Amino acid sequence: MSVDFLKGVKVLELATFIAAPTAARILADFGAEVIKVESFSGDPLRYTGPDKHMPLDPNEALDYDYENANKMGISLNLKSPKGIEIFNQLLDESDIFVTNLRTQALEKLGLDYETISNKKPEIVFAQVLGYGAKGPLKDKPGFDFTAYTARGGWSGTLYEKGSSPVNAAPGMGDHSAGMCLLSGILAAYIKAKNTGIGEMVTVSLYHAAVYGMGIMIQSAQYGNSYPISRTSKPNPLLTTYLTSDERWIQLAIPEYNKYIAKFLEVIEKPELMNDERFNTLSGVSKNAETFNGIIYDSIKSKPLEVWVKAFEDADLCFEICQTWEEILEDEQAWENDMLYKMDYPTGQKAMVRTPIMFKNAGLPRYDKGPKLGEHTKEILSSIGYDQKGIEQLRNNKDII
Repeated sequence: MSVDFLKGVKVLELATFIAAPTAARILADFGAEVIKVESFSGDPLRYTGPDKHMPLDPNEALDYDYENANKMGISLNLKSPKGIEIFNQLLDESDIFVTNLRTQALEKLGLDYETISNKKPEIVFAQVLGYGAKGPLKDKPGFDFTAYTARGGWSGTLYEKGSSPVNAAPGMGDHSAGMCLLSGILAAYIKAKNTGIGEMVTVSLYHAAVYGMGIMIQSAQYGNSYPISRTSKPNPLLTTYLTSDERWIQLAIPEYNKYIAKFLEVIEKPELMNDERFNTLSGVSKNAETFNGIIYDSIKSKPLEVWVKAFEDADLCFEICQTWEEILEDEQAWENDMLYKMDYPTGQKAMVRTPIMFKNAGLPRYDKGPKLGEHTKEILSSIGYDQKGIEQLRNNKDII
C-alpha cells in the first residue's frame, strides 16, 4: 500500500536547489506524476555534497535524492526551439507547474504566468521567489541563507549576545517555504478542479521567514529586542542550561506561575518559593539573571542522566539539545518513520522522510531522485515521439 491521493495529477517542475523541488517532491509522495526538467548540466544540488563532507558522486547524491525522490527526470535544451516545444507539450499535459526561475527568465522563455495561463487557464502555476513579486527587491536573487535567514531576521537576532550569528543550516528556510508553497498548490488545485480556473501561487523565502518569526517581529513594537544573552530571558524557564557532563538541555515552561513550585522541588531549591524575586513571573522578570545563575549552578552540579529522570518524573517540559548524530540513532525518530534506509555505493544511509503522515494510506514510496535525463525516452514516448525522433533530438542536442 502506498499513498495515491494525487494519482492521475501531472506536475511539471522546472526548478533547482531546494524550496520549489520540496513542494514537488511531496506532491510526488502523495501520488502525483512529477516530471523534473533539467538543463544538460543538471540541478546544481547534484554537486553540493562536498560542502557537507559527502561524496561528489552521481550515484550517492543524498542532497539531490532528498529533494527529488519519486520524480521522473528529463533533460532539455530550453535554448533550442525544439527543446521549448517539447517543454510546452509537457506543460499541455500538466495540471501543475512548479518553478523557482525568476520572472525575467520565465518571460524570456515564454513560460511566465500570463503566457501559460492564456493558453491553459486551468493550470496551477507555483513559483518560489526570493523577496516577493513586488517592491525594489523583486528581481534580486535569493537563497535561504540570504533572503530567509539573513533578511528574515533569524541570523540577526537568534544568537547569544556578544557572540556572532550562527552558521545557518542549508535548507532550513527552503523547506519552510516549500511547505508553504505546497499548501497553496493544493488549495489552488482544488479550486481549479471545482471551477476550471487555475491560479498563480507564489511564496517568497523572505515572507516565509517573516511569517515564522512573526511573534517576535510583532513584539519588537513593544521593545522586545534581540540578540540577548541566554541568562537574561525574562522567563528563565524558557532557556538552556548546561549539565555537569557538558550537555545542554532546553527548558520550555511558559506557565511560570503554575509550575514554579514543582520546578524548585526538582532543582532542590523549594525554599525559593518564599522569595518574591522568584515565585512569580512578574517578580522573576525583574531578577532574571540572578535566578538564571541559581538554576545554572544547580543543573551544572549533576549529569544529564540525572536531570532527564528528574524532569520526566516531574512531568515538566524539557528536552536534550541533540546533535545530528544522535538523531540518526534516535529510537523515537525510527519508530515514527522519520528516517528511511537507502542503499548507496558506500553502504546504507539514513534518509529523512517528509513529515506528513497518514494513518490509513501508509507511507509514501521512497525512490531515489532521477539520474540526469533518466526518463527522457519514456517521457518523450508518452507524448508521441518514436525511437527515430528521439535519436534525432539527441543528435541535434535538444535532449541528452
